[in-house]
Amino acid sequence: MRQSTESQNVFKPERFSVPIIGGEIAGWRCVNPDAPPLLFCHATGFCASAYEQMLVRLSDHFDVYAIDMRGHGRTRLPANPEQMRSWSVYAADVSSFLDSQRRNGWVLAGHSMGAVASVMAARGRDDIAALALVEPVSLPPLLNLFARTPAWAYFKRHIPPFQLALRRRAVWPDRDASLASYARKALFQSWAPGVLADYLKDGLIEDGESVRLSCAPSWEAATFAAHANDMWGAVAAAPAPIAVLAANHRSSTLIGRAKARFTRHGAQIHILQGATHLAPLEQPDAVAGLIVQTAS
Repeated sequence: MRQSTESQNVFKPERFSVPIIGGEIAGWRCVNPDAPPLLFCHATGFCASAYEQMLVRLSDHFDVYAIDMRGHGRTRLPANPEQMRSWSVYAADVSSFLDSQRRNGWVLAGHSMGAVASVMAARGRDDIAALALVEPVSLPPLLNLFARTPAWAYFKRHIPPFQLALRRRAVWPDRDASLASYARKALFQSWAPGVLADYLKDGLIEDGESVRLSCAPSWEAATFAAHANDMWGAVAAAPAPIAVLAANHRSSTLIGRAKARFTRHGAQIHILQGATHLAPLEQPDAVAGLIVQTAS
């Protein structure tokens, strides 16, 4: 289902940063102070700027915040891959950000890892009005339990995203060279026009006379392998209605009985046609429309 959210007003994204224990959380905000607050959390390896087109479309309806998760973008917090076991560290950062704002009626939205971190952060809070989870990484509970065992250290090395992240190129001579390199890859051909350039705004940082990924490949790989999460417990304990946006594509991370589990916990499932797991980057207008619809 598509719902047009072409912005009638222009709420241009502005950078912000918030100090928390250990450092600071950075991100973008489309300032619409008379609207209810919405916090968006990105997927592994990305950053808030990658979702700019979707965020602008949401800003007619919400006071939009989008943060760079720990180890990504311009956020400055410790990110040691050797200590990464679960996404609870991301959930704690989301909770710290919400505490810093002291507002009520939050809509928490997120993509992939960001969706899982959002629902985990919502647990036990009384300031959440709705949760919109776009392609949450929804693994079987037994796999989450297995990820807590010593055997996981060996098994995780064979996870394809873990392997791919470790091999990712991290440094380019300049931004133009990076853009040209990415634009040739099949993965980015389905992205909406301009989204790749938006991603590289904060997906790259200057490093002397070159540029490098703001999310180090080792941290990205560690995140892909950190599945000792209790997402299903958080879903069961969610303090607000949940809507799940799932792509009708083999790349979807709602695997096995995930949709049935979400439905059993009262979540609404919305299927997006013609998109992959990276739906917000491919169809920012459609995803924004579904978030507006589910948070209404």
